[in-house]
Amino acid sequence: MNPDAANMSPLADAQGVRLLTRKPMSVIYAMADGGDLVSGSYQWVWDVKTDPAGKIRDLRFWIGEVLAPKRQADLKLEQVIDFILPKSRRDFPAGEVQLILGIAPITLSELRDELQGSLRSGSGFYPRAGLVKFFQRRWLGCLRTATTNGGSL
Repeated sequence: MNPDAANMSPLADAQGVRLLTRKPMSVIYAMADGGDLVSGSYQWVWDVKTDPAGKIRDLRFWIGEVLAPKRQADLKLEQVIDFILPKSRRDFPAGEVQLILGIAPITLSELRDELQGSLRSGSGFYPRAGLVKFFQRRWLGCLRTATTNGGSL
């Protein structure tokens, strides 16, 4: 089977990764946390939970890496974000942001301030700049670097 990338969400939750890879959840979470020599690791993972300081994670994995990990190994964060959020777009309607992040409307509502969302004509819109900042802050690679360097978020 060859999934049609044009119709796929750019991100998957851990259950989606499990379905695509047939790996146990414990391995998927370990790969998100830096992995090991046997299973490897996932570099492009974000935590989209509503409370950044909360203990329960809500991870999203870039589907490009899940399907073809070696092809994505040399990419930079900016390149991956540009794939998820095309530079040609200034803003995204609420429904599209829900699909991209794989979240419920209430979760999007709780993230509105952090995503710099606004209401226009009775509909929610989210600027690309706010979404980019969210992806930069919530990237696990950024969080691992801060922890390794003794910083805290």
